[in-house]
Formats: sequence, structure tokens, C-alpha cells
Amino acid sequence: MTDDSNSNLHLTQIKSALNKWRLAFLILALSYAVLLLLNLTNMPINWDEIVHLNGAMFLKNGLYTNFVNNSFYPPLYDVATLSSFDVFGVSLFSARLVSAVFSVFSLWVVFEFAYSMYGRKVALVSAVLLAVMPGYFWLSRLAMLEVMLVFFFTLSLFFFYRWLNSHQNRMLVFSGLALGLGFLTKYQVLAAAVVMIVSLVFLGWRQLKRLFSRFTVLLVTAVIVVIPWLIIAYKVYASQILSQWAYALQMGNPGKSLYSVRFPIPIFYLIEITWPYNDIHPISLLLYIVGIAGLGFFAWRHKKEDKFLLIWFVSVLVFFTLISNREWRYVLTLFPTLAISAAALILFVFEKAQSTWKGHISLSKKRATKIAAGLFIVFLGVAMAYSINDNYTIVSKNDIQIHIQDATNYAMARDATNQSIMVLCPFNYFSQDMVKFYLLANNENQIQTYQYPQMPVDAYTPNFNITEFINLCKQDNVKFVFTYEYGGTVPYFNTTLNLQQIYKQIYASGSFSAISPDATFGQDPRRILILNFTG
Repeated sequence: MTDDSNSNLHLTQIKSALNKWRLAFLILALSYAVLLLLNLTNMPINWDEIVHLNGAMFLKNGLYTNFVNNSFYPPLYDVATLSSFDVFGVSLFSARLVSAVFSVFSLWVVFEFAYSMYGRKVALVSAVLLAVMPGYFWLSRLAMLEVMLVFFFTLSLFFFYRWLNSHQNRMLVFSGLALGLGFLTKYQVLAAAVVMIVSLVFLGWRQLKRLFSRFTVLLVTAVIVVIPWLIIAYKVYASQILSQWAYALQMGNPGKSLYSVRFPIPIFYLIEITWPYNDIHPISLLLYIVGIAGLGFFAWRHKKEDKFLLIWFVSVLVFFTLISNREWRYVLTLFPTLAISAAALILFVFEKAQSTWKGHISLSKKRATKIAAGLFIVFLGVAMAYSINDNYTIVSKNDIQIHIQDATNYAMARDATNQSIMVLCPFNYFSQDMVKFYLLANNENQIQTYQYPQMPVDAYTPNFNITEFINLCKQDNVKFVFTYEYGGTVPYFNTTLNLQQIYKQIYASGSFSAISPDATFGQDPRRILILNFTG
């Protein structure tokens, strides 16, 4: 074959791949990316994000032992955040950009997955539906692991499904690579391996022995990817690493148990992913109904691809239901199945309606079919509008400013070297680790940070003791005490205690300075008030 014929062949393949549907997806992806990046830093850093920002800063500053000691989480997200810091500078925007990028990548994988299963129309609609799911969109704007996990989880299953159909061993290698990288993102990617094993049992039972023997290629590839991290982490932190990993697989601590039993356990996630709270809907109810109906449609039709998606949904649901700590974001890997099932059902209904009114039927039946199709279109329009409104609600609800960076700069400018900062009454958006991030961002490693009490006061009942607090300030050589208004008279979790009552005890002790306008940051009722410890 000549060079010209080779070039022509490659051009033909590129033109075939870049059809109008992929161009439509590209427009969708770009539009979605723009929306993700708008006001990306308006929401303050939260308790779960700061771990990864500091992990990246430990790497950037060469504090490798600190990084490995932070091995409650695997390293990949922190490494990606470090890369973003190196390219775009150290900032909250750079950290959250990682999730935004992987969110777009995940849309692309879902598009290609649905394309290979059900064709171009279902693929595009699937991507649209996933993009407008409020929980997915919201997590895509945070420096957290879940969206990167969705990418590697879905990519691994995509290559695995292609292997089931093609029996090409290279697909097993690709799937194993994605699974290994998923493990280095979040340990719960193991649920993907469960999906694969169950799929082999139900979809490949006629040649089970041969398929399982080849499946080892995938597992070996994944193990090769993760072994270096396991060895490094174990050598540095051997005394506690196994308990840390077990803790991570449980995704939390016993303090979450009350939250995890709010609904009957067998159907916990079926409620949690659409209605955890009255004002938060990770998947809007109407789209959720369409997605569940789509899964029912799959169960009725039971094509091979339908069965695979059903196995995916049920396996992940059961896997995370059996884990004692439950929260809707833990099952974000279910969202692609609901997006694809909803899209498949929508297209099936429209194609059925179209074939009906084009067939040889009475005029009254044609009219009835068109009316039904019109009502279905209206329903979908309302469902999309409802979902977009839920997106707006969940984003705007968290659009608040807490000026931790300004407060930290104030402390650094007043030479707190060899002294420390105490954060009083930490909560989801206010903690010692957030202060530490801005210290590290300014190459300040000498100032230590502490907090009292240790656990967040918006999730755990605080036990404030002024004598204990003063003794800790003395012991830790505290110069500045960061306090947050928290609404002033708003009580902390499961108690009547509030900041106003704590301030009365602080002033009565005579060990702290008075509030000063120069040491006040933000707007009432979300101000950070800095006190000097004088005791």
C-alpha cells in the first residue's frame, strides 16, 4: 500500500470518527466546561477538599513523609493537583480545575460507552443527562475524589465490556490500567471489579473457565500499577497503614452511623441519591424516575448491553449498601447507568411513537400517539428545567465567602514565627488545615496550627472547657486564636452552645485580647475574628 493510500485511509477513519454527533458532543463538552469554571472559587474550601490541597502542597514543598502519612487517601488526585499548581499556580481554582477536567473526561467516556452500546443518539442524550445531574455537577466543582473515580471506574468498565465482545486481550490491559489508576484515586474502585466478576458469571457462563483465566491479565495489570504505592506507604507508615486503609474502605467513622440509617438500609441509596434533604437532590426526582424506568425497561428487554448495565447498577448498589457508612456521593458511579438507561428509554419511546404514527393505523390512533408523544416531550422539558433549577440551588446555597486567606496573611505579617495559630470551633468551612494550606502556599513551614475541639462543631457535639482551652494555648505556644461568627447565636451541633456564649467565657478569663476591627475579616454574619492569646 502506498503512502498516499495510507494517508487517504487515515483521513477516512478520522472523518468517520469525527461525525456530526461527536462534534455535537464536543460543543456540549465545551459549554459544560465553561459552566463548570464560572465562579469556581465562590464556594469556600470544605473539610474534605483541604486534605488534597495540603497533600499537593506537601509534595510541592518536598515534605514527602507528611504526604505519605496522609495516606488515608491514595495519591493520584494529590499528584494531579500538584501538576495543576505547577502549571496554573497555587490556588483553590487550580485544585478544583482537576475535578472539572475529569468531569468533562467522564462525560466523554459515558458518551463513547453509550455510543458503542446503543448508538449515537442515545450517546449524546446520555451525556446531556449526566451533565445536568445536580450532584455530579456540584462535585465536579470541588477538589474531591469522586469525579476522578467516576472517570477511571467507567473507563475500566468500558474497556472490560469491549473485551467481552471482542475478546481482544489488549482491552483487558487497558481495563486493568484504568482499574489500577482508579485504585490510586479512591480504594472504593474495587466495586468495579465486583461488577466485572458478576458480569462474567451472568454473561459468560458458557465459557466461564476460559474467561476467568484471561481475566487474570486485567487483575495482574491493575496490581502492577498499584504495588509501588502500597510498598511506599507501608514502609513509611507500617504501624497504622492497614487500619487506615480499612478505615478508608469503610469511608468514614462511626460518627456517621446516625446519618447512614436515616432510611431503611435495603433502599437507603434509592432514596438518598434523589432526596437526602428537602433542598438537595443529587439526581432530580423527575429524571431519576425516568432513569429507574429505563432500568426496568432494560430488565424487560434484556439485551446483552442491558444486562451489563443492570449488573453494574445492582452490584454497586449492593456493594455500598453493605458498607456501614452511607452517603449519596459514595455511589456517584451509579449516575452514568441512570443517565444511559434514561436516554435509552427516551429514544425507545420516541422511535416507537414515530413508527406508530407512520404506520397504517386510524387517524384517531395517530392523533392519540402524537398527543402522547407531545406530553412526554413536555414532561422531559419540565424534568430538565427542574434539574437545572436543582443545580442552581445547590451551587447558590454554598456561594459564601470566608476570608481564611486574609486572616492567615494577617497572622504571617505580624511575625508569628515559632508561635502558633489556634482555630476555635472548626467546622466544614473553617479548620486548622485550611490555615495550614495558606501558610504552605506562602512557603511558611514554621508556624504550627491547632484546633479546639478536634472534631467539626457542625457534625459533632462540642465540649468546650475554658480551662482546658487556655492550657492548650499555653502548651502549644499560641499567639493568634481564629474564631468564626457562625451566625453569632446559632447553636453548634446537637447543643445549645454558640459562639456568643464562648466569647463570654473567653473575656471572663482575661487571657485574650478584645475584638479589633483590624483583626476582623469578612462580612457579618460570616466574619473571622482574630484574638491574641495573652495568658
